[in-house]
Amino acid sequence: MKYKTSDIAVVIPAFNCSATIINTLDRVFKQSPLPGEVIIVNDGSTDDTEAVIMSSRYFSLINYIYQDNAGPAVARNTAINNTEKLWVAFLDADDLWIDDCKLAKQIELANSNPLATLIDSFACIDWQGSKKINVKNVKNGNVFTEFLKSNAVNATSSVLAKTEIIKKVGGFNPSLKLGEDRLLWAKLAKEGEVHTLPLITVNKINEQGNLTSKGMKNYKYRLELVTELLDLEPVSENDVKSIWLVNLGEFMNLAFRTNNAKGFLMVFNDARKLSGHKVLTTKYIMLALYCKLFGTFKPFV
Repeated sequence: MKYKTSDIAVVIPAFNCSATIINTLDRVFKQSPLPGEVIIVNDGSTDDTEAVIMSSRYFSLINYIYQDNAGPAVARNTAINNTEKLWVAFLDADDLWIDDCKLAKQIELANSNPLATLIDSFACIDWQGSKKINVKNVKNGNVFTEFLKSNAVNATSSVLAKTEIIKKVGGFNPSLKLGEDRLLWAKLAKEGEVHTLPLITVNKINEQGNLTSKGMKNYKYRLELVTELLDLEPVSENDVKSIWLVNLGEFMNLAFRTNNAKGFLMVFNDARKLSGHKVLTTKYIMLALYCKLFGTFKPFV
């Protein structure tokens, strides 16, 4: 069958987003053609998000659901379980679709690739004005193993995914504190193909703190995520070691950039256990030796 934008439900989890939600909805309702359904799940907001939504010109056009605060994973699952549309387009309440034909172009790409379970697009990531990064990871087919090493999706708000397959694999895992989106994308990639619309269709706003201070705090959650990812499908022992090294390498790089010697050595020691000799053949061994000798990465950072 040929899919249309009317087969798409737009899913927006909303938490304390009264300042941004209308701008987000403005862009949704500029889509041409329009999606078949727009679902907002208010995840227990404590500001006036509900009042803003209910008094907006869009209220009669959306499926509005309120739930006690349970996090974005549960909110998205609630929306998914309340739609009969064949595809779901995810959108965060402070992100903007900047291409008015985003959904039309993505559903056309889905029609051209009948094995597709996930279609994303390029995205512009705005770190609150400090810098902007255009994310342009291209996927074209069977890319499951890419998700074991990194989140190959350009932005959650760029994703169009097949509802039936989302439900089949269990949706978002709310027990994960970090990376529940990447885990779901990996599961979808395991079930079919992933394709990328090579256009920037999303402007995503990220908090500046995510770049530095929150990074090391998220380390233990990355360990949990990678463990979950490796349980999805058997991979060789050598590949397991490589996957761990790539994932932990992100945190060693972060610790180096922020001159966090203690954090670097913690991750390096974990990398030795999980990736074996592989970490000893990288730049990290020299950094670890320097760190042990001087307790700092200065004057390099």
